[in-house]
Amino acid sequence: MLSQRLANIVFVIVVLVACVWFGVIAEGFETSGLLASSGLPSKFFPQLTLGLTGACAIIVGLLYALRGSAGGDSGEMVFEEGAQARRSLLMLVVAIAAYFIWKNFGFIPMAVILGPLSLLAMGVRSIPIYLTVLALTAAVYLVFTRLLGVTLS
Repeated sequence: MLSQRLANIVFVIVVLVACVWFGVIAEGFETSGLLASSGLPSKFFPQLTLGLTGACAIIVGLLYALRGSAGGDSGEMVFEEGAQARRSLLMLVVAIAAYFIWKNFGFIPMAVILGPLSLLAMGVRSIPIYLTVLALTAAVYLVFTRLLGVTLS
């Protein structure tokens, strides 16, 4: 349906655009919590993570552009079944929806909705997995708000 090489080159471009976009958004972060006392701006860690993600994407993109493959996936196809393509596109929609929920309603509603919607998009039907994802969401919230003193609103 779609060659591994073309799919990965397109994905690298999307990742790089997203890294730049979120890097620009991170420029507006206000310094607060433990980061303020350490002297590091709040944008430091997100931009560091985005920079490392972008560097990895560039390496993968160069491998596919110059060698045509990375590892042993030469000539392989992506999305051999329509269900795989549908789940991937649904996951993209969930990621975009999560961003807009975060932007308009805050972190907490986005965090609560992101996990279950992602599992639905991937076709997961196990209630214990949903409960685990919600518990992990709560744990991340508690770690950031209670232990690190970061305001997530």
